[in-house]
Amino acid sequence: MSSPGPAEGKTHVPKGASFVMTKEAFLAQLERAALVTQGQPVTGAMVRHLAAELKRGDPAWWLKTGKAWQRRSFSAWNDAWGLLLAAIHFEALSDANNPLVRYFPSCGGTAEADPAPALARFLDNPPERFFERLAAGHRRPYVSERSTVWILGALGFFQRRRQLPFYLVEVNAGAGLDLAADAVLPQEGFDSELVAARVGLDPEPLSLSDIAHRRWLTAALPPEDMPAIEAMDQAADLVKDRISRDPAFVQLAACAPELAPKFVMKNIPPEADMGLLVFNAGATSRMSDERYAAYRGDMARLLEGWGARGLWIEVETVRGETYSTTVQVRMSRYLGGGLREFVAMTLDFAGAKLSCDNDALLSFLAV
Repeated sequence: MSSPGPAEGKTHVPKGASFVMTKEAFLAQLERAALVTQGQPVTGAMVRHLAAELKRGDPAWWLKTGKAWQRRSFSAWNDAWGLLLAAIHFEALSDANNPLVRYFPSCGGTAEADPAPALARFLDNPPERFFERLAAGHRRPYVSERSTVWILGALGFFQRRRQLPFYLVEVNAGAGLDLAADAVLPQEGFDSELVAARVGLDPEPLSLSDIAHRRWLTAALPPEDMPAIEAMDQAADLVKDRISRDPAFVQLAACAPELAPKFVMKNIPPEADMGLLVFNAGATSRMSDERYAAYRGDMARLLEGWGARGLWIEVETVRGETYSTTVQVRMSRYLGGGLREFVAMTLDFAGAKLSCDNDALLSFLAV
């Protein structure tokens, strides 16, 4: 699959569109990625190497990657190259003889030397499973700070409603680590006993008892970011231990993200003395505008059934920004005959700026 280089033509991708990845679009995203990964010596070097290879022509790894992605579409600007790097990281975690091991701190190596030559050797002849993962894999990066956001909503919503117990549902939950955030990172004042059930929906749920799944969780993180990897390991060990003692602690089910509201409507019917909290992080930003509009419509119908006892929380990048580095915490409720949204928090990673209005948030949750 040969594509024209950047000098021969540009492909315009509408904001919010879902599209099959072309070489020129991928190269443009890699060039943007090179800017945002400057502080990551290993990841940044790999991104720059991939971009340089594409500028020189059509390397064999790209031709096979393009073929693997023929049946996939991407909306988020960092989804494709993030998946590629995760698949590379996974292979290093799975094979002690992989040339990248010595450069990846996650594999016991050091980040002091340029990993590009080792990456080139790996990409000369990667195993077929590498491309199979590109064709069907889903990254599930664990971000400890992000995992606790749903607790903020639960504190202001369910605990203020005479300690209303609630069902907690996460879309694209992976192994369900976010669902256990209150156990991993206890938040002062939060009553975990209010969580009646923790349900994770994912196209391919991950088992913490499966070594390959555990490696895939690690692979979603930068190989040099040992604090993030150690935080994920700590969370995974705690959740695995809790599940071994209580198999129902976190319940995972296979479900595509677009179908999550319908799944909940079918399997978790409204109860007068219960609440519902649906949480998604890094999920709807991967949807096209058309799919997201349909998803919101289904969420409105879901929350309508729960009335004043339903809450939807999103932790997603800003829609409409092609290379967004701004994350919003959006909370939605069904009020006045429709879905009403409140932006509770905005975090601009590029400018290191955080904005929130706790009083306005509490007012929105109290209605």
